[in-house]
Amino acid sequence: MSGNLTGTDRTLNSLLEGGEDLIHTENLMVEAVQELIKDEIKNRIKTKLQENEELKSEFEEYVKVLMEAKMKEAYAYAMLTKTSADLGLELIPPEMKDKMNEKLREFMEKKMEEMMKER
Repeated sequence: MSGNLTGTDRTLNSLLEGGEDLIHTENLMVEAVQELIKDEIKNRIKTKLQENEELKSEFEEYVKVLMEAKMKEAYAYAMLTKTSADLGLELIPPEMKDKMNEKLREFMEKKMEEMMKER
């Protein structure tokens, strides 16, 4: 089919295909400039924090508070997941519960073994 294209068609196809490359290059340039801007902002923040010990100390304290809050949130989600699993097990008919417990135990043992091998 490409043998049937006129010179103009081939030129247009070439420009269109090249246009995609130009768009990808332009996106790459925009992303690179955005990263440079972020780096500059980080540098200015670090400089201001180095110049002001009280502000630096306060900033570090609240970062610590935020990290503790994130850990508490993760713990709460883990406990909620555990409770949801317990609730799910309560909903299982008694005749299936023993079988499910056995399968769950086997699954957990397997995962623990895999984790220990990775270390």
